[in-house]
Amino acid sequence: MSGSPTTRLRFLGLLFWMAGGAVLTFAWLGMAELAYVDGQMPYLVSGGAAGLALVVVGSTLVLSAAVSEAAERGAQRTAELLKQAADEAADEMAPRAADERKRAADADPETDAKGSAAAA
Repeated sequence: MSGSPTTRLRFLGLLFWMAGGAVLTFAWLGMAELAYVDGQMPYLVSGGAAGLALVVVGSTLVLSAAVSEAAERGAQRTAELLKQAADEAADEMAPRAADERKRAADADPETDAKGSAAAA
């Protein structure tokens, strides 16, 4: 079976739900054939408990898939926002850095002369 882990969890949860429903149905059918309560109790205890347990496990799997998917979407959104903020900060800092270099060069002509002498 291919797909994301959340898809597999959701599919497995649905299988557990169907299995739980089938067990509950068979337990009810077996219990409905008997008219006395003492004979119905084993069906109720074994079939009802097992069916309910399967339904609970299926619900847990489906809910964990939903929580996992929501966390994944949140992490992706956070990464996008951080990248966007970093890009905006870099765009703001580039002109400032160029202005600061220009001001430093204008304020210190000695540095300019050394730089020109070194270049020649």
